[in-house]
Amino acid sequence: MTSTDFFDQINTAIQSKRSFVLFSKPENQAIKAYIQTTTENHIINDYSESGFVFAPFDSKKDSYYIPLEDSSVIKLEQLEFEVFSETSPLHSMDSTGDHLNLVSKAIDEIKATDLEKVVLSREFKFNLEDSNPIEIFKKLAQNYSSAFTYCWFHPETGFWLGASPESLLKLEGKSVSTMALAGTQIFKSSEQVQWDSKNMEEHAFVTDYLLEVLSDYLEPIKTSGPHTLKAGELLHLQTLITGRLKPTYQSLKQLLRAMHPTPAVCGTPRNRALEFINSMESYDREYYAGFFGELNIPSKSTFRNSKRNIENRAYQTERKSTHLAVNLRCMQLKDTLAVLYSGGGITKDSDPLSEFTETENKIQTIKKVL
Repeated sequence: MTSTDFFDQINTAIQSKRSFVLFSKPENQAIKAYIQTTTENHIINDYSESGFVFAPFDSKKDSYYIPLEDSSVIKLEQLEFEVFSETSPLHSMDSTGDHLNLVSKAIDEIKATDLEKVVLSREFKFNLEDSNPIEIFKKLAQNYSSAFTYCWFHPETGFWLGASPESLLKLEGKSVSTMALAGTQIFKSSEQVQWDSKNMEEHAFVTDYLLEVLSDYLEPIKTSGPHTLKAGELLHLQTLITGRLKPTYQSLKQLLRAMHPTPAVCGTPRNRALEFINSMESYDREYYAGFFGELNIPSKSTFRNSKRNIENRAYQTERKSTHLAVNLRCMQLKDTLAVLYSGGGITKDSDPLSEFTETENKIQTIKKVL
C-alpha cells in the first residue's frame, strides 16, 4: 500500500466521522491504523475485549475502544511520506489557574500531611490558523520514532494526538514488562548526566509503588535501572520492570486497576494525591495521563518440539498481545483550538519556579510540530 492510498483512507474516515486510530510504536518504522467499519460506540467492560483502547485519567470514567473485529486494519511499512514542514502561527491563550501558587500549596500539604508526592498539571491553549490532524501526526511519527505516537478520533472524545515516552504495560502471553518513568531535566549535552536528590526521590516513589503492586501479580520480578532516557529534548529517569504472571492471576482489568494511575502521573499515597488533584486542579484532565494502545491482539508464535514431532516441524500457537502507553506529551484538537497538557511531580523538595519551567519544557514536544 502506498502512503497516498493509506492516508486517503484516513481522510475518508475523517469526512465520514468514523472512529479511527493511527499509531506507530517505539522504534518501529511502521504505521498501523484501525478504521471502524460500524457506527456503534464501544465502551470497555472488563478488558477482555480486543482492539485499540483509549482510557481516561480517572478510571471511574468510560474507556472507549475500537474493536478489532469491527475494523479495517491497514499498515504502512515505512515512515516514508511527504510532510508539510510549515507550522501555523500559534496564538496563545492564558492557561487556567496559577501553577506557581498551586505548587506552593502542594508543598505545604506534603509537609503537613502524609502526602508524599502529587503530580500537578496544566493545560495550554493555542489558536491555530489552520489545523490538520493527519499532518500533525506525520510530524510526530517522523520526529519521535522512540515514542508511541498516535492520532485518535472517536465521536465521544474528539481528536487526540501524542508522542508518549512512557509504557504502562506490555503483556505477551504471560510475560509482562512496564517501566517507572519519573524525574526530568533538559538535555544539554552528551556528557554524563547528574541527577539531584529531588528527582531521585520522585523516581523512587514510582518504582517502589510498581514493585509493591506487581508483587501480587508477577513472579519473579526483575528490575533494570534507573538509567537516563532521552525523550525529545528532555531526559528522564527510567527503571525497567519485567516478570511473569503468577498462576493466581485473574484478569487484566484487575492488574490495570492496581497500576493506573501510577505515582508518575498521580502521586502517593494514591488516594490522597487523587483527592488533592481533583480538588485543586482547575480543569478536567479527561484523557491526559490516561492510557492508550492495543489490547488483546491475537498473535502467532512458533515453537519446536522434537519429542512430539519426529520431523521437528514448527508448530504455531495463538497468544494475545497487549501494549499500552501512558497518555503524555499529548494534545486535544478542537477544530483550530489546540489544548496541550503537561505536568510534574511535586515533593517536599520541589521549587515552584522550577516546576513551572518543567511544564513549559514538556509541551515543546507537541508545540514544535504545530
